[in-house]
Amino acid sequence: MTCKLSLKQDAFVKAYLLNGGNATKAAISAGYSEKTAKVIGSENLSKPNIAKAIKAHQKMTDEAFIMSKLEKLKTLEKIIDESLRIDEEKGILNATAAIAAIKAHNEMQGDYEPTKVTTEVKVFQSLGARLTYGSKR
Repeated sequence: MTCKLSLKQDAFVKAYLLNGGNATKAAISAGYSEKTAKVIGSENLSKPNIAKAIKAHQKMTDEAFIMSKLEKLKTLEKIIDESLRIDEEKGILNATAAIAAIKAHNEMQGDYEPTKVTTEVKVFQSLGARLTYGSKR
């Protein structure tokens, strides 16, 4: 980190990330008083060096996750290619492995996520109004 943090501030940053963004719990975990944890947590989040450190840690985590996902996808693609390679005598080398790798690849890409279906009913006129207007016509 290029941000200068005290040991407590560094502990706060790490606890903040581990506690899902709860500043009060992070302050307590970092060693601040429970009585002042809510105020200290809020103050810490407003300090530019702490905010910068939090963003830097989040960016590193995101990049590590993205890279590992890309590496997994590439590995699955290699398995698929190798499994589907055709041998002159045996035919497809390992169709079962290819199918499993394709399924895993699709799951990682979110291809099996359910599609969101919403049904909206728009009421332009209430039943009472329709009956009333209908009888006057």
